[in-house]
Amino acid sequence: MMIEEFLDYLRYERNRSPLTVKNYGDDLRAFYVFFKSLDDHLSWQSVDADIVRDWMESMMDKGNNATSVKRRLSALRSFYRFALMRGKVDKDPAHVVEGPKASRPLPQFLKESEINRLLDDVEWGTDYKDVRARTFIILFYTTGIRLSELTGLDDIAVNLEAKEIKVTGKGNKQRIIPFGQELKEALVNYVKLRDEVVE
Repeated sequence: MMIEEFLDYLRYERNRSPLTVKNYGDDLRAFYVFFKSLDDHLSWQSVDADIVRDWMESMMDKGNNATSVKRRLSALRSFYRFALMRGKVDKDPAHVVEGPKASRPLPQFLKESEINRLLDDVEWGTDYKDVRARTFIILFYTTGIRLSELTGLDDIAVNLEAKEIKVTGKGNKQRIIPFGQELKEALVNYVKLRDEVVE
């Protein structure tokens, strides 16, 4: 059977671990059962890319995550590369199929009460590092700017009198963000300490 030949190739020619060989075997047998359930006349040679995609969709429908589906697709691609190399098939339907994109976790947000506790209940020091950290937290919270935008800020972008910050975002688009008295006081204190440290 082609699967067993491939697994022997992994064991003896590629020196893959027993666990890797087992996983590849499980994945390939699962695909074999899948395409045979569609049409008993299908073979490794006659399977096409649409059937591979259907297999992936069926796995996602059963609750498999994108990472595990991509791993199984990788096993199928390796199998077809081997089968082509050995002349067992004359096409590789798995090669043209893209794996599912891993879903990005949703961002986590702090509640207003949690921010207030962080700013008011935590014992912040008066040294430069503590003042800088607290100022940046207030800056993030009150303006909503991104980290990349913060790192791109310079003194000229901050108008303390008007209480405004000029931010350069994605695509070099600029916007003006107003801020309140609390951030102004924090920025004044931070800049004073920063300049003393630099000196």
